[in-house]
Amino acid sequence: MYIKNKSKAIPITTKENLDDFIVIDLRTRGYYLISHIKDSLNLNNIQRINFIATENKQKKILLYCHSGATAASFGSELVDMGHSNIYYYDGNYFNLPKEWIISKNL
Repeated sequence: MYIKNKSKAIPITTKENLDDFIVIDLRTRGYYLISHIKDSLNLNNIQRINFIATENKQKKILLYCHSGATAASFGSELVDMGHSNIYYYDGNYFNLPKEWIISKNL
């Protein structure tokens, strides 16, 4: 049974328009190189993400990872830092819409 990850950030659904977001992939570089959401940034340093959120207050920041747990945790930290533009995908990466994903054929 899947248990939702708790976060102070705002969860998204797979019906969102990603053009409204700066998308950040929190997974390791290796996983990112295999497949990722189109136009996403691969970052897992909270201070760098904090800087991006601070410099882009008018944009929504979307975090995602493998299962939603890291995205939920980082989301809460960023909200605690004073950001209100933080969103996260609370689900399994492999359940994302296929049209969102860029994949390398290995």
